[in-house]
Amino acid sequence: MRMDKDALNIGASWKAATAACLSLLMGLSSSAWARDAWYIGATSYDTTFNNNTVHDRERVTTCTLVACTTSIVARDYRGKFDTDRHPAIAFGFVNRGGWRSEFEYSEADFGIRSPESKEDSIESRRAMASFWRDFKNADSPLGTYAGFGLGVGQLKQGPADDEFVMAQVGVGVTYAVTRELTLDLGYRLFTGEPDITLDDSNRAIDLDYSGHSYSLGVRYYIY
Repeated sequence: MRMDKDALNIGASWKAATAACLSLLMGLSSSAWARDAWYIGATSYDTTFNNNTVHDRERVTTCTLVACTTSIVARDYRGKFDTDRHPAIAFGFVNRGGWRSEFEYSEADFGIRSPESKEDSIESRRAMASFWRDFKNADSPLGTYAGFGLGVGQLKQGPADDEFVMAQVGVGVTYAVTRELTLDLGYRLFTGEPDITLDDSNRAIDLDYSGHSYSLGVRYYIY
């Protein structure tokens, strides 16, 4: 029942975020960009990794004077993760119509508050290709944007790891300090493919990877 409730909550959040993105993409009109431009960016994220059920299976070998035996030790527990503040770097391109494509890389380290866990943290790496629609008026430094991204992620706990496909949707508000320098306050909702399995030769950990992030970033445009 608990997992069904979590799945319903995550599904509702994704529907709300997708609706917000579509509303911005379809309901707003023009963007004011004088010309096409490349940019580089840096962002600080506060990322929450949603709690979920973890299935941990470990192969344990016990030896005596007579022989060695191997058994599987199972640990099923509620994974509880700390929010992590971490940086990201990005580069991208915006055309004069306000359509922006971006590549971003980030690493995070989430603390684990579950006493049943064998380790006290889980590492995350993400490489995302995102597509944003910027909206702004030439007479105002304020702007908004919305969009989505696809990419690959990696989770690692001890020697066990796994790579997977993931997606995100996001919205944000921007403020142009100068023609080249823009501040960005954003929100992201992300999820990895279901039933991720971190494994090595002696261990398999099944869990889900989803959550949300608040961000504060800066972009420098090269005209």
